Amino acid sequence: MTDWREFRPQSKLLHSNFDGYRLTLDPLAHYSLKFDANVHVQKSFELENDLYTFNGIKGFKSLNQLYMNNNNIYFVDQTHSIQQVNLSTDQSLSHLQQPFSVYQLPKTTMNTSMLFVSESLVFVCDGRSRLFLLNTTANKWKLLHEEDFDESVTSPVRLIHAVCHEGYLHAVLGFIQTECQLLWVTFSMGSSNEIQLTRRRTLSGKKWPDFVALESNGQGVYIAAEGSYKFVFDSQIEVKAEQVPKQPVMEKIESPIHYIWSQTYTTIEIEIDSNSNDSQQWSVNIEADRLKCSLNESVLIDAKLYDKIDTKESSYTVTKDKTNQMNIILHKANVGQFWSETFKEGQSITGDIKMVNIPETTTTADDDDEIKQPYNSQQLEECDQYSNENDTYLVRFDGDTHRTTHQALICNQILFTKLDPPLLCIRHDVDGLIWQINSITSDNQAPWSHEATLNAFGYVQASKQNRKFLSTPPDYSYVLISDVSTHLYLYKQQSPASNLPGSSLRNRKTGKLIESVAKQHMISLENHNEILGLLTTNERTYILTDDQLFIITI
Repeated sequence: MTDWREFRPQSKLLHSNFDGYRLTLDPLAHYSLKFDANVHVQKSFELENDLYTFNGIKGFKSLNQLYMNNNNIYFVDQTHSIQQVNLSTDQSLSHLQQPFSVYQLPKTTMNTSMLFVSESLVFVCDGRSRLFLLNTTANKWKLLHEEDFDESVTSPVRLIHAVCHEGYLHAVLGFIQTECQLLWVTFSMGSSNEIQLTRRRTLSGKKWPDFVALESNGQGVYIAAEGSYKFVFDSQIEVKAEQVPKQPVMEKIESPIHYIWSQTYTTIEIEIDSNSNDSQQWSVNIEADRLKCSLNESVLIDAKLYDKIDTKESSYTVTKDKTNQMNIILHKANVGQFWSETFKEGQSITGDIKMVNIPETTTTADDDDEIKQPYNSQQLEECDQYSNENDTYLVRFDGDTHRTTHQALICNQILFTKLDPPLLCIRHDVDGLIWQINSITSDNQAPWSHEATLNAFGYVQASKQNRKFLSTPPDYSYVLISDVSTHLYLYKQQSPASNLPGSSLRNRKTGKLIESVAKQHMISLENHNEILGLLTTNERTYILTDDQLFIITI
């Protein structure tokens, strides 16, 4: 059974008195490494016409081309060679050595993506159908295993996430067929580094996901996407079709008699005209959630009500005149609840809606306001029902049962995501809240938790119309926005108000001593080429363009 959750922020991490960012001219140390003329960073490949769609652009354009492991920087050049910039030595940042090749990918490579799963292991996808596992301990990386998924995937293919846990390697590949597909593959590692593919699982959805992350223990996968995903294949455990609960059905009773109903904030009124002047025998039974009404032993209504009613306050009367009309007054148990229909399951004659004045109201509307229902809900067909395909959900799937274990509706904008560790930054009012993904080890464990708040970040990022990459370091001390080229915007969450001993900064109005302020730095690169990659650490920021690496110390 799915456990519905909410994104509940921790009040202690929210700063309602945040006073904004102060633009500062304090210098930040800049360093750059100009690559040799023969080294150019891989750029996003051109999509074919049939893939130039929303899903294709979202999945395969504007990808981050910069990677880090063991304090070294990696990128793939246009010859499909993996290049390393050595930062682990004591050399000065102003005298960095030129990048050197650590592994050459096949010439047929389309668009490389890679992820480090440990200090010595990395997954590399060639963008077509092949996945490589490499050992990174030496200066020249060694191929441990190569797997071709040509029969399972359709190029282009992208490596989305990968983890290593207790002798097993898990990776998720994304590609597009009729729908968006996620291929979850599992490899086993033997004692002598023998790699073997042991399991394949496939999930399918209509929209390219905003976020995909495997649990660190490989037991489940988290997906944030518009609409829903579901398992469609598992090489070890059969994927069983989910039992859809039977929808309530209203059966129509063929009769020349019909009813008219109306509602106020407190009552439901049902009128039934017998269309006869002769004496009639009525029978009415009112229950808390059901109504039965018969005329001369002919059943007119036997159905479950839309909502609960108060049986003690409800009543019925018969008009003893030429109309011979039955009037039923039902008092709502939930006063103010709007009923879109009278019955939701059972059988009844045809009913129509009667517009009435509302004698009671909790608003400032005039007394002659009406409950205006634009349609008869009992005449709706399946195609008219509400669809949630445009809602974004964060869902956890269990890898063995294939069932959704935890789910939450994401009501606000996803600002950015990261995979190390897996987290989402979701807008909350003007702020950006960091939600970190947890591995489920017990039934009462929360699948995600509020770890930090980026003050007013939801507001400031909205004004950056040319933004391309957004990122924050592991300690969340700042957040960085990069434009498509040239400009970056750095927002430090809290910095000392003054660097001078004995000096102080006070609020002009209150006189209160201010110990720290939030600062904004605007960074301009000397290179105006497109920014192709961005990495943030607690002490530095790395920016990659076509032929240059920039390093900014924070």
